[in-house]
Amino acid sequence: MIRKLVFWTHLAAGLVTGFVVFTLCLTGALITFDRQILNWAERDARALPPSSGAERVSPATLVAGAAKLSASRVTNLEWFADPKMPVRVYFEDRSVALFNSWTGEALGRGAVSLRAFFRGSTEVHVNLTMSRTGKWVVDAANAAFVFLTLSGLWIWWPRQWRWKALRSSLAIRFDAGGKARDWNWHNALGFWFLLPLLIIAASGLVLSFKPVDLWWRDFGGKHLLAEVKPPAPAPAANGASSGWNGVMALVQQQYPGWRWMMTSNSLRGGHINIMVGTGSFGQRALVHTVTVDVAANTIVKTSAWENDIGGNRARAIARLGHTGEIVGLWGQWLAFMACLVGLVLVYTGFALSWRRFFPRRAGVG
Repeated sequence: MIRKLVFWTHLAAGLVTGFVVFTLCLTGALITFDRQILNWAERDARALPPSSGAERVSPATLVAGAAKLSASRVTNLEWFADPKMPVRVYFEDRSVALFNSWTGEALGRGAVSLRAFFRGSTEVHVNLTMSRTGKWVVDAANAAFVFLTLSGLWIWWPRQWRWKALRSSLAIRFDAGGKARDWNWHNALGFWFLLPLLIIAASGLVLSFKPVDLWWRDFGGKHLLAEVKPPAPAPAANGASSGWNGVMALVQQQYPGWRWMMTSNSLRGGHINIMVGTGSFGQRALVHTVTVDVAANTIVKTSAWENDIGGNRARAIARLGHTGEIVGLWGQWLAFMACLVGLVLVYTGFALSWRRFFPRRAGVG
């Protein structure tokens, strides 16, 4: 009786929210590798240093150059350890400009159309481009997706644990067709990707609903994460030259394995805050924040993942766990594959439902 109730509730939830879930999986797959794709699309902007002793241009020079391209205020500048990579200058209107990090030469606005495509896909993913109403629909579909994953496991759970029965719902068959194929793919793929799909859906709940977010911050801060450690003591000045290149040399000495750094377009009390990443952008455990006194060329304060409060780290786990970025490229690939599997699950779910309700029209495999 309970199994039948769960099955029909699962089927009803899938039919009601299936098209929205399909859209979420599709847009999720499209935006998974946005940063990597943009790096590839903007590869023509790469340039080697003009000489072996060349120094990178200062943020002030880049901001002055950016003012000639846009009236919008500059918010952040992103630098890369790869000497060929340009500096990305981000504007308040969400546009981007590229500059040669050695000469300060403006290299254009980058892959404008591609960035617009990713922004549009993200908006569809978040609210179906319908603002508040669309967000409500997406949030409801995401909650339903959590239920679908858990109820799907309940329905899949064998009555008897025999290999012959398990094999039909665990082994992915490519030689079957029609109803047998749809049933096998729905069950087998749903089982093997249950955990990543559940992580994506559950983290989506945190991002969607404020009460869930507050509960997760509280629970994560108390139980899931280590106690906050005090910030590491700042190292003494190393006698490097003053100015921006002195700041970069100081930061690189502290983090020799840095891959990227992000700076704001502002000095507060003569200090500048720099985010330094020794991994990919989404690997927050490998991101450090450094506060530098520019005039004295000293690091005033450093902080890292373990220094942040537990609630913030819990939120970051949900946000970057949703995309897989928190564990690097392989996590992104797993999230991408899970999105594709989600598309298959929606298709096969609708196909099986169609055959159930309209058996006479189900002759086409």
